[in-house]
Amino acid sequence: MKELRLSNINLQAPYQVKQNPHASNSYVFKTDSGLEFIISLQENVDIIPSGAYEFGINNPQHRQSPLDPKLRLTIFAIIEEFFEVNGEEAMLYLAETGDGKQAFRNRLFIRWFNNYEQREKYFIKTAEGKMDGQMNFLAIISRMDNPNLQLVIEEFSETVSFLFDPISS
Repeated sequence: MKELRLSNINLQAPYQVKQNPHASNSYVFKTDSGLEFIISLQENVDIIPSGAYEFGINNPQHRQSPLDPKLRLTIFAIIEEFFEVNGEEAMLYLAETGDGKQAFRNRLFIRWFNNYEQREKYFIKTAEGKMDGQMNFLAIISRMDNPNLQLVIEEFSETVSFLFDPISS
């Protein structure tokens, strides 16, 4: 992954984004309500064998975030920069499962994405299903002009069908 340019992110983001000093390909910002968010981008070849970067949104304080449009805008400034410098890469979103609120997180992220002003530039495919009895929510995101888009879609679909528990009848 090519390094993201913080100066570009901070031109668009309402919250000041900084490099996370504790992890590479990780960024941190604090909201007006004092919540800290960590955004990480880590390579994941388990779900997309040709390669994708897993996009993580972590709230280490585990406090509920008030409705804050600046949060969404900051996250999308990071996403935009990722695709600006890594246009032929795919982004994999997995809703965090630690507290049982993954369905809510997934709905919120997908709603944000579907209402995003630049939505037409991107392909997004979602999947949900149980893995080892726990519901999981995933999405693959890529630029529409990615020359590897068809391969990414095929690998995502194939891996998801393999990972999710069979549906019992």
